Amino acid sequence: MLFGVEVLSDATLIGLVQLHGAKPETGIAVLDIYLGEKEYWGKGFATDAVRTACRYGFEKMRLHKITLTVVADNQAAQHVYQKVGFVEEGRLRETFRLGGRWHDTYTMGLLEGELR
Repeated sequence: MLFGVEVLSDATLIGLVQLHGAKPETGIAVLDIYLGEKEYWGKGFATDAVRTACRYGFEKMRLHKITLTVVADNQAAQHVYQKVGFVEEGRLRETFRLGGRWHDTYTMGLLEGELR
């Protein structure tokens, strides 16, 4: 499932949100989100997109759990995920490379019934 994230007032596409890897036998999918237009950061678009995708996953795809990974230094993204109900489940050491430097990532999960 891949959806565009757009501004309703002018239909500007500002990003993408995806649930992938879902299998009926496991009931688990992985969430990815990308908001590329920095002028829209911090205005609730990410929170709305994550919440909407998770609601779709639980209600329409009949998922039991949604997981994601986030760079440990990305506190803004972690805040969005926690606001929606995701909890940290583990830390993966030096699994993301940016600017020639390795960064840790967190794995986070959201079970059906925990969505806020």
